[in-house]
Amino acid sequence: MRNTITRMVPARLLLNCIAMSLAGALMWASPVLGMDESPYRVGPASAALGGSGRGAVIPTESGWLNPAALAHISSYHFALSHQQSNRESGEGYRDYAVLLADGGQDRMAAGHFSYIQRSVFRPNPSGGKSISAEQRDFQGSLAIRLPWKNISIGGTFRRLIHEQAGADLSQNTFALGVMLPITGEIGIGLTGHDLLASGEKIGTAPEEALDARLIPRIGVGFHAIPFSILHVRVDLVRPLEKNPGGRQNAHIGLESWFRDDFAFRVGGAWLETRDEMWLTTGLGFKGPRLSLGYSFEKEVRTANGVRHTFDLWLPL
Repeated sequence: MRNTITRMVPARLLLNCIAMSLAGALMWASPVLGMDESPYRVGPASAALGGSGRGAVIPTESGWLNPAALAHISSYHFALSHQQSNRESGEGYRDYAVLLADGGQDRMAAGHFSYIQRSVFRPNPSGGKSISAEQRDFQGSLAIRLPWKNISIGGTFRRLIHEQAGADLSQNTFALGVMLPITGEIGIGLTGHDLLASGEKIGTAPEEALDARLIPRIGVGFHAIPFSILHVRVDLVRPLEKNPGGRQNAHIGLESWFRDDFAFRVGGAWLETRDEMWLTTGLGFKGPRLSLGYSFEKEVRTANGVRHTFDLWLPL
């Protein structure tokens, strides 16, 4: 009995330290504005599931959602991804991403690196669209799996560079994550993203550049597998700035692996901080050497936007 208690005490102390670290980081989060969806990126699996996945392990997307999940990846992965967003107002963006995830069956630590190149479009008076800004997003993550019930912790360093006529805005920030696997079929993830969104403005920045500043957010994700062919994910995310009513965003997704190599996904995102509701769907194919994913998202509350996301990835 004494040995059991002795083993439990360090685990409890560790969890308390993690919670205090997240809380301390949130106290340091700077009061900045945010560019709604634009600086935030997920791949087609999470996008098709309403943006959920902070409590799950997604080999090529966990570095963006919850860095702690990287410690549970079973192999190396390399991926190429593309996302395109269009709104009825004529605004939108197009980006390309490359990423590498480092995992292994018997490894206690894992890493992730990604680079995203994004072009932001605005309508011009003569008709058509023109590029109004360019963004470069670098992210590097490290995760460690702890001996207590496979609990893992992780962190991400992020540098986002926003460039447009008359102004450049560079930002350095970080994210923290914890993964708590309750059983083999149930897991919980806790995250804090862009917790210290520092930035340096060069030139006379127009409003678009000021709005490119990142918003600190905290989130919790729940992942369950009630049946072998059905995965359920639910996330709650709360921005800490630009959110006067203290509203939360909900992300829900259902994933069906009715074949070992083929997944159908459907979900929804209720973004109360922006008064938007997105319905999402997508497909995934997992081959022996090459896999791919696709998602389609549509905003239905104001009917003003759609997004498409593709990726190709392979285990190494």
